[in-house]
Amino acid sequence: MIGPVARCRRTLYGVGVLRSSSLPRPVVSVGNLTVGGSGKTPHVQFLAGWLSENGVRVAILSRGYGRKTRGVLWVSRGEGAGRRGPRGDAEADRVGDEPALLASTLPGVPVLVGESRFAAGTECLRSLEVDAFLLDDGYQHLSLRRDMDILLVDAVRGLGNRRTIPFGPLREPTDHARFADALVVTRCENLEHGRATVTAVPFPPGRPVAFTRIHPFALVDRGGEESPLPPGGKEVVAFSGIAQNDQFENALRASGFVVRRFLGFRDHHPYRPDDLERIRALADGLPVVTTEKDMVRLPGEVPFPLAALRVRVEFLSGWENLSRLVLERIGRLEGR
Repeated sequence: MIGPVARCRRTLYGVGVLRSSSLPRPVVSVGNLTVGGSGKTPHVQFLAGWLSENGVRVAILSRGYGRKTRGVLWVSRGEGAGRRGPRGDAEADRVGDEPALLASTLPGVPVLVGESRFAAGTECLRSLEVDAFLLDDGYQHLSLRRDMDILLVDAVRGLGNRRTIPFGPLREPTDHARFADALVVTRCENLEHGRATVTAVPFPPGRPVAFTRIHPFALVDRGGEESPLPPGGKEVVAFSGIAQNDQFENALRASGFVVRRFLGFRDHHPYRPDDLERIRALADGLPVVTTEKDMVRLPGEVPFPLAALRVRVEFLSGWENLSRLVLERIGRLEGR
């Protein structure tokens, strides 16, 4: 099963039977132990934006889960200016929904996809000057050497029943948390909620631990126009096809929306015209709200008024130590 295979694989890489390739730039990985969402995409967005603001030329490497293509592909060369919208059309089919979203919300950051992130990084360096790479969903991608592994754990779901696939939600055994350099507990209601989660994660003491929440702050249309959240009580119909649809519905209600109807699809659902017609009929004239990740998967025009809920990561605690370690590992602290 998955657990013994994951242990064997880590061991083979650890003793050098299987070898990791190295890029000539620092690599920081963001990943998790479980299947499904733990907030990786918003955290990669946050880190990429923060590094860029601090003068680090960063590029994002992703597998491009769910795409209908193979090989290394450019999603964005980071030449855009200003903030674009999450409209993707066929782009999500070509590169995957998460890379398409990252490229649309980080126009100054190059994004590439490839089964081999080493090959993607090598391709990037052929034409661009890059100071560091962010590896999206890279905790299990051992074929590329990392300078830092950031492990995310969802405070709402935790580690589930602590069993590996197919008997539980884990990609690797719980004790593999020890291979991470830093732990971020996501979706915390408050610090106490997050700290209760940490007690269930076998993470070595002395390493940075941070706590975050994913905070909705705006609506965005398909053209990229951003507007503030409306006053409480606005009636909407909502849909999503993400790992935890209930968390999106709860986020809407917590933001003051009155969700009259909600339609959930499986994660990475490829929307087709009949899906849009089903949503239109369900909405019956009410405005419709979805996630930015869903919006990039919608084909063509939609037959109803639509906006996506835009979110951002907020650190409740631990950012100072985490950010210092990131800068240290990519060689950006003074004296290095």
